[in-house]
Amino acid sequence: MPSQTPVVELRVFLRRLPLALVGAVIVWALATPAYSRMLCTSAQFLARLFEVPPASAVVAQGRDALLGRTDMRADSGWLKYPLTQIHFNLVPFLALVLALPHPLAGGGWRRLLLALAILAASHALSLLWQLKCLEAFSMGPWSRANYSDVARNVYGTLRYFFDIPVTFALPLLLWVGSCPQKVFALVGLPAPPRR
Repeated sequence: MPSQTPVVELRVFLRRLPLALVGAVIVWALATPAYSRMLCTSAQFLARLFEVPPASAVVAQGRDALLGRTDMRADSGWLKYPLTQIHFNLVPFLALVLALPHPLAGGGWRRLLLALAILAASHALSLLWQLKCLEAFSMGPWSRANYSDVARNVYGTLRYFFDIPVTFALPLLLWVGSCPQKVFALVGLPAPPRR
């Protein structure tokens, strides 16, 4: 006869999920202003790392990022890109983690910090690919002179990969990776061995 424990745990998880979602939205809303500035600074640093001259610009402006280049005319194409489109996936990740019982027990806080760092890195890279696509596709003759067809294809692929699969799948993968024992127990599967 199958055990009822996974069913009970699933019910508790589903009861906690709405409150965890509210908590995750509050944390996200409070962290967004500082996080958006840090995200823009990180993406600009990554863009300028191998650039000569370092002119790519990512400027935080409220909930948006202004993407462009400082070595072009002031009226040249700057893109206003909503940062919430990049980092909204923090909400489902936090909600799923907070809905689990005792998610930080047994060293869970270390795994949670690692998962948050991976998510933040994906956000910075996603913003970087948005900037590189702007430069490679949308700056007319300058884009054609400075980016090859291969580079355009690579940046376009990376942008779409980070926009869709990474944005939607990474929070679930990180949730399972940061709390494997609890998630496996939740769905009634044998837990993987602890490392």
